[in-house]
Order: sequence, then C-alpha cells, then structure tokens
Amino acid sequence: MSRKRARWPALWLFLLALLTACGAQPPAGPLPAPTAAKNQLLVSGRAFEVRGLNYIHPSSARLPDCAALQFGADASCPWDQAPISADLDRLRAQGINTVRIFLNYYVFGGARAADPNYSMDAALAHLDTFLAEATRRDIYVLPVLLAKYPQDRFRAEDVAGAIELHVRPVVQHLAGKPGLLGWDLFNEIDLGGPVDQRCWDWDNADFPLCFPLANERLHFIKAIHDEVKRLDPAHLTTVSLGFGKNYFRPEKADLRLADVVDFFSFHYYDNDPYDSGRYAAHWYYGKGFPADLQRAIDELHALQLGKPIVVSELGFPTGDGATRDTAALARDLRAGLQVVRDTSANGVILWPFQTDYATLPGDLFTR
Repeated sequence: MSRKRARWPALWLFLLALLTACGAQPPAGPLPAPTAAKNQLLVSGRAFEVRGLNYIHPSSARLPDCAALQFGADASCPWDQAPISADLDRLRAQGINTVRIFLNYYVFGGARAADPNYSMDAALAHLDTFLAEATRRDIYVLPVLLAKYPQDRFRAEDVAGAIELHVRPVVQHLAGKPGLLGWDLFNEIDLGGPVDQRCWDWDNADFPLCFPLANERLHFIKAIHDEVKRLDPAHLTTVSLGFGKNYFRPEKADLRLADVVDFFSFHYYDNDPYDSGRYAAHWYYGKGFPADLQRAIDELHALQLGKPIVVSELGFPTGDGATRDTAALARDLRAGLQVVRDTSANGVILWPFQTDYATLPGDLFTR
C-alpha cells in the first residue's frame, strides 16, 4: 500500500504536465492577475489561453426590452443574479475561462453630469457580485470601460470629465481585486461611423476628417490608459479595435496605440451580416475568412513588441437571412480558433449573435 501511495504524487505531476502541454487549464484557485511577457499571457508563470464569451445579457433576458446587462440601473431590466449564475455554470462546463462585459458610461457614473444626485452604488454592488460569482467558477472578467460613451467627446478638454465621472470611480473600486483579466479601455474606438460614416474606419485617408478624428482619439485613449495604470498597476490594459491594423495606423499619427497597451485585442467579422461585416470588403484586407484574420495577427506579431494578442470578438450569425447554419457556425468558429492557435495568439472571445448560451460555444473549447 505504501508503495502505491508513493506513486500518486508523481502520477499527479505527470498528469498536470500532460494537461498543460495539451493546452488545458488547471484550476486557477483565487485567480491571480495575469501578466504579459514574450507574446504570452501568463497566469502564475504559465501560458494562459483565453477561451471566452462576450456576456451581453442573461439567457433569461426579455429581448429586445432587456438586451444589455445594465447592472440594475434600468427598471425594465431588474437585476436577478440566479440566471446569471446559472449561465456561468453552463459556460464553465463548456470550457469558458473568460467573460467580457460592458460597463455603460451612464450607468457607472456618466449620469452624474446631468443629475448630481445620481448614485452608482447599486450598480457597483451588482458588479461586485458578478465578479465574485465568476471568480468562484475560475472565470476571469474583462470589463470594457466607457461603453456607450458619447462619440463627440474625445477632445483634450473632455478627458478630465470622463475620468472623474466614470473611469476613476470604477477602476478605484475594482483596483487590485482578483478575477480581472485586465481592463479593456474602449470598445472599437477606431470606428468613427457615428460621427461620419466615411470615418467608419479612422484610417480612411480619402476623407480629410478621419485623420484628425483618429489623432484626437489616440490622445484621449492614451490619457485614459495612463490614469487606469496609475490607479490599478496590477492589471493589464488593452483596447479592443475594430481592425487589428489600427494599432499602428494611421501611419502619420502622433502616437501608435500599439505602444500604449499591455496586450493587443481586436475584432474579426466577415461580410455577413452587412452591418457587422468588415474584413472581406475592406480595402486593406479583402481576402475574407480566414486569411484576413491570420494577416491581422501576423502584422501585430511583426511589430516585434512582444505583446500578447487576443481576438476579443469573433462571431458569425446564423438564422434567417444569414449564410451559415449551425453546422457552418461550428465549422468556422473552429477554423477561427485554429488560426489563433497556429499564429501563436492568445485566445478568442466569441460574440454571441445566437442568444442561446447552451449551444454557443458548444464543444469548441472542450473537444
């Protein structure tokens, strides 16, 4: 009996090494803050692959009246933790280790500009509960700051207000807490379509407005980044871009976003549906899936900055009017994940065009 017992530690170490070599993630326990080095996201010194989902709303939400996670600030979307916890249980069973959530600027402080008596205390309490429930299931949370931020307030004089109303209270509240993958400072800041459709990509050199728009936004996000790192130096930063190339374009801008963040993140959508399609019809890419996804990753590696890369939105619609059925969806999600792995990127966060979390991601992360 004693000899059999003596072999168990060695066998456990062998199995742990085998799981790590195969890309499996051992239980993370209290979820230490990830770090970045040599193109890798690391957790406790081990390579970490993001296997994620953008968590837009609970599976129980009444759509379209309650289509976004408002943390209880919208009376039509009362906070109910039970279905959220059930979703997290299901996602964990499907191999998810990260959820990306959006922190509405007005919910988390921006409303104070119009109503000085507005309090975000209840929303912060619900955010705390969400983070605790995710952490308890070994799921990291990647919060997106400044979601729904006004598209016409990126001037130098707007920075202080954005920081005071939203960034500082939220980041101070979560600074140093376990369970954050990092801070996503802004969602698709490189897409200026709400200002002018011709600047849907801020790198459109054919229209004169786009370059100053890009330059202004670059300086804005650099100021936000510096404040976030000052308040919470323990956590990584990124900015999820609509196009991977905009980490180093426009070429003549005052600064490169690639030099600002701790890791790169960008979104990939092909040309279905039209209002989300980007890469296949884009002047810079134009070859479609999966070639354009691979090019975007390869070009970020080519900067030789040694920073990890995460595709923070990857999704394909199914259903009426879409070109894919569920089988094609599963095929292309697998193809996208394989491109990410083959190019030494650090993972994928799926965009759920499909509202049923029981079928998405399916067995993508467990097979």
